Amino acid sequence: MLKKILISGVVAGALAGCTDSGDVNLSPTNISNGGSTSGGGSTSNVCASYSDAGQTFQGTFDGQNCNYNSQFVSSTKPITVSSITFSNFGGLHVFDDSLFIGDDVNATAAQAGKRIPQEGEGTRLNIAAGVTMVFKNTDGYVRIARGSQIFAEGSASSPIIFTADEDAILGSATESNRGLWGGLQINGNGRTNKCHDGTATGSGSGGSDFLPTANNVHNCHVTAEGRPATYGGNNNAENSGVLRYVVVKHAGFEVVDGDELNAITLNAVGSGTTISHVQAYTSQDDGFEMFGGAVNMDHIVAVNVGDDSIDYSEGYNGDIQYAVVVHTSGGNRCIEGDNTGGSRNDGFTPTTKLRISNLTCVTSNIDENAGTNPSGKGDSEGPLFREGAYFEMYNSLVTSNATSMASNECLELDDSEGPQTIDAAQAGTSIAKSNVIACSEPLKAGTGAFGNAGFDLSNWLAGGGINAQTPANSNTNNVVFSTGQLAADAGGSVLVDAGASARDHLTAASINDGAGNPVFNQSTQLFDVSTLGGSTFKNPTYLGGANATDNWLSGWAVGLDKALTP
Repeated sequence: MLKKILISGVVAGALAGCTDSGDVNLSPTNISNGGSTSGGGSTSNVCASYSDAGQTFQGTFDGQNCNYNSQFVSSTKPITVSSITFSNFGGLHVFDDSLFIGDDVNATAAQAGKRIPQEGEGTRLNIAAGVTMVFKNTDGYVRIARGSQIFAEGSASSPIIFTADEDAILGSATESNRGLWGGLQINGNGRTNKCHDGTATGSGSGGSDFLPTANNVHNCHVTAEGRPATYGGNNNAENSGVLRYVVVKHAGFEVVDGDELNAITLNAVGSGTTISHVQAYTSQDDGFEMFGGAVNMDHIVAVNVGDDSIDYSEGYNGDIQYAVVVHTSGGNRCIEGDNTGGSRNDGFTPTTKLRISNLTCVTSNIDENAGTNPSGKGDSEGPLFREGAYFEMYNSLVTSNATSMASNECLELDDSEGPQTIDAAQAGTSIAKSNVIACSEPLKAGTGAFGNAGFDLSNWLAGGGINAQTPANSNTNNVVFSTGQLAADAGGSVLVDAGASARDHLTAASINDGAGNPVFNQSTQLFDVSTLGGSTFKNPTYLGGANATDNWLSGWAVGLDKALTP
């Protein structure tokens, strides 16, 4: 159904060959898997192999797929040779356990003098275009140790898929099946405010954990979610590899008690890393989560994510351009930003700040534990910025696929745990330009606990100046459709009608009111984000994440060609 709006008074204005050195050998052989299992009776084994400590390990080829048991790789037997490649031979790469890449040097080992690997000093994982990596155990996942790298470079016609056996082999997985396996975790040597509290004391010995120690490159060691692994360092420009045209499906299993993984976790990953055209689909926890670091992303997709589609904290500072988030049913927020969280001081540095342009956030109006695919993570909502998180949002569209665009809050700023997030809005550190919020409950500001009771979010989006708590600012060209201004089938448009068997996610060519009058002109009201200092942004030509003239999701992204079943 075409998303329609009736505007009775639009608020517009200032509101987006194997050797012991560890090189991989992919030549057809009869090498065994773990030194004990034959290659499925075939004289040609196309599976990945590596040599370590004089022993060769290779997957078992069953004539169709490559199978890798726990003697080949597991959570207790990581691959630590120089490189390994998984080729596209026409079948699946199937893992009994986890795929752990690289040597995890934890705090104890580092303080004893074992060098913390830096970018490229660890193991390099190569995955060819068109490959599908399948995980049979619910607690299996991919972990890239800091200093190691992943190069998963697919294409629109040959994306790389990470998924569970219920999906790729049994064919039984549905959109309700979140958390069938763990997910993808990359650990980097970037900065995190868990290693620095802004008082020049750090959390270890010395002036700051970012500084070199007597026997190592830094003293920053944060334990990752999942099984014990370590991230953090002092290099926000570090390179952890490339993800291009990659889809992670059905992830988010609770791999240890009380600890669910995300579809894609980026722990202190640096800006030298490339993440472009990547999707999280049907995950139990978050879609993309960044703990510190400064990785930039473009053309990312999150569909049917159970918790937050994009989540950032711990001093993350990065740019995202062209993001499409669709809540198909139960799910929590399109974006959740925190600086610290928990009982930690919200003012710790480095301060968390996301810059995002060209987001399309489509909520569902489904509450927690309700809907066709229920989630216990919270209600379906738009972006929430809180706990000291800063943000800049440009050229973005937040709306709802529900009838009359019925919604929970579509943009929220909260200061219930500390004043820093709203303080940043008041000071002009956080910015919003050229955004459209089209929801029945468009805005919410949780103020009052720290003296920000007079802050007016609507006026802040419009340029401020209404009172001392909402001073004048540089925000411009934001349009908000508020409660009472929306009606179904009233002649206005926000999203293109994708038909009864698809999900609306493309921005309409013209954002019109009920009388057909444009209320946001995409030719004149967009903000040129390419002018922002130090950014990777391109000057956009349309509002939101994608439109009919630039449908970059076509051919590789999944879950958008299904009927909407809230």
